[in-house]
Amino acid sequence: MDRNLKNSGRPTTSPSEPPERPDRHERDDSADTERDTIALPSHVAGSGTLDRLVETARDYARQAASENTLKAYTKDWAHFARWCRMRGADPLPSSSQLIGLYIADLAAPSGKAPALSASSIERRLSGLTWGYAQRGERLDRKDRHIASVLAGIRRKHARPPAQKEVILPEDLRDMLATLPHDLRGLRDRAILLIGFAGGLRRSEIVSLDHGKDDT
Repeated sequence: MDRNLKNSGRPTTSPSEPPERPDRHERDDSADTERDTIALPSHVAGSGTLDRLVETARDYARQAASENTLKAYTKDWAHFARWCRMRGADPLPSSSQLIGLYIADLAAPSGKAPALSASSIERRLSGLTWGYAQRGERLDRKDRHIASVLAGIRRKHARPPAQKEVILPEDLRDMLATLPHDLRGLRDRAILLIGFAGGLRRSEIVSLDHGKDDT
């Protein structure tokens, strides 16, 4: 029997397709951008002292935000770039109209993704502002295409602040009764009584000083 007929029933194998590569705008090129933006002006001749200052300036630029913040900003930019690519748009150059559509989709997504809160969207905008700055672009968050949409999101979706229960005089007496009669107990009594009498927040109580030179 013909060998070709014997093998005709076997499934043919094809080389596996390479995994999808991230879009060029999704890559974290902040380090490259940093090297490009923090450098000597073209009309200034380099020297040992100036070159060291360039490295010092770059080091300070790297310390402008914490590592976790930079990681979050990088993820924000990658998410936005992927969102643009899936809709046939380009994240560059900066477009306030496109950002307005993006944050509207974050607040009321059409797919299965969970809706983000107003505060999360504002943090996402901070990440995009950083991402555009790293690429020599400017994102104007006060532009009406962004500001008006964000104001509407806050008005419609913002959660009211959780109200704390008020401490009543009988609650205060119960708390005072649990304190020991030593120096620490006297201190805690003073803190509770002063805070209750003045209606002070925790931060205001902590900032109270006995004298002007106290810290």
